[in-house]
Amino acid sequence: MIKAIRNYFVFLWRCGRIAFVGDWRYYTWMGILTVICLLGLNAYARQFVHGLAVTGMSDEVSWGVYIANFTFLVGVAAAAVMMVIPVYIYNNEEMHDLVIFGELLAVAAILMCLAFVTVDLGRPDRFWHLIPGIGQFNFPASMLSWDVLVLNGYLVLNVHICGYLLYCRYQGKKPAKWFYIPFVFIAIVWAVSIHTVTAFLYVGLGGRPFWNSAIVGPRFLASAFTAGPALIILALQVVRRVTATTSAAEAARLSGTTLPPPGRPATLADLDLLARHLPELAAVSPQIRQDTLAGAQVVELAAGHLLLRQGEKDSAAFFVLQGRVVVKREEGGRFRIIRSGGPGDQFGEISGLAGTPRLATAMAEEPSRVLRLPADSLRKLMKNPAMNKIIRSRMTERLMITDRALLMLRSIVQVSMLINVFLLVNEVFKEFYSGNLHVASAKYLFVGLHGHHALVPWIWTAIAFNLTAMVLLVLPVSRSLKWLNVTCVLAIVGIWIEKGMGLVIPGFIPTPLGAMVEYSPSLNETLVCFGIWAFGLLCYTVFLRMAVPILQGRLTKANEYHSVEEIAGIAPARSNP
Repeated sequence: MIKAIRNYFVFLWRCGRIAFVGDWRYYTWMGILTVICLLGLNAYARQFVHGLAVTGMSDEVSWGVYIANFTFLVGVAAAAVMMVIPVYIYNNEEMHDLVIFGELLAVAAILMCLAFVTVDLGRPDRFWHLIPGIGQFNFPASMLSWDVLVLNGYLVLNVHICGYLLYCRYQGKKPAKWFYIPFVFIAIVWAVSIHTVTAFLYVGLGGRPFWNSAIVGPRFLASAFTAGPALIILALQVVRRVTATTSAAEAARLSGTTLPPPGRPATLADLDLLARHLPELAAVSPQIRQDTLAGAQVVELAAGHLLLRQGEKDSAAFFVLQGRVVVKREEGGRFRIIRSGGPGDQFGEISGLAGTPRLATAMAEEPSRVLRLPADSLRKLMKNPAMNKIIRSRMTERLMITDRALLMLRSIVQVSMLINVFLLVNEVFKEFYSGNLHVASAKYLFVGLHGHHALVPWIWTAIAFNLTAMVLLVLPVSRSLKWLNVTCVLAIVGIWIEKGMGLVIPGFIPTPLGAMVEYSPSLNETLVCFGIWAFGLLCYTVFLRMAVPILQGRLTKANEYHSVEEIAGIAPARSNP
């Protein structure tokens, strides 16, 4: 128990340390976000002293840009489920590791949601009234109490799933399905519930007829499943870009270095050495071990020596006996680490078994010894259930942000955007065609009312962006990543306006007494919003900085003797003592 606690705290310490290590781009980005966070914190301190009077809100318009951002970000958090479903229900291997990025985005989004709710409170020191057992929680009568439960519950679910999977990957152990799979399926239902409950907060306010529509819930989900995956598409491309290198020296080294000559024949002693780091091999019978040695070789590699090259064909798989091997994939002149492994880890098994060209280039990071197994020998080894299970499970342990995975997310955005626009058309038809007494808020939003038209440019900008994004998504041109990025930006901005300024504010204008009191956010309010967004991006950047090296296999318990500077590539790596 003491050793387990010690290992976990070392894991947390190393993750925390690597979050402060990076190149000049990382420090610049984090510095900018920190400055914006401090400006937002200063603005909130001013609001805390002087009250909500420093905002653009009033007695008539009591919800403003804070709640608008909250509503949008709840959808972003809920959209993580659109990556979970393909992986855990349809067993899509292409997005296996990428689902972690979606869940980490959900964590960052929920943190921003809670921050926006906090700054919207006139007396945040009285939040204890929302704590069950201490305050008057008023559950289940109050929809706000439901919102507190679903938001915090969803945060805990995603923290548990991400934290457990990353810790297992760090330790090099297979995660126990009973300890996280049930929570994955609970999170799928919970993701739908957090945005449904948020919609019910609006629908349940009978005194605001602009929100009294049964279609608000489906509209919230459709817009969430559009903007959320669109944001994930952009985030994944940033991750793919900043985790790749374009060094001409590295390109020359990877393309010019010759592969090592065949090594010596492998022996049972080599399999015994592998079994020290791969316990499943101990369950293999002596006869299968002996049969596996047919054609097997042990290759000695110097630091920087290539083991296999991307694009070449070779029907063999590799197991690391000593040292460390890094696997890099070249795409568009950029080299990105997709896997890094030490003793007991495997490489080249997918293309080796299938007889297809290599997906990436493998190179020794330090003097290494590698066992080369022909495909036939690997198949014999996989006849053992334990080895078959571990080898197949490790086939998915690679970080590959492929274009195909991005285009799968595009398909989700495409369908969701069509549904979102269709539901918007239904809502507009209901408001204007019926011509009832409650159409005043919709008129104010779309065409202005009694000379007041502050929100008209906002909503028509949102409609233009959404329609343009919808057309681009339908056309094949959006299969190009450049056009897909443009489409995603249009969709995100359009939905932010539609669900924010286009939904929250018109519900208060005109007032139940017919007064026209317009709203626009103050400078102080805007600075607070920028500060919270910067805080969310800061959290997400830190999460990714910790997660990416673990998913790549560079930050593991096996290389605990390495400093985080060595793992990040800032300091030269030392050999395994």
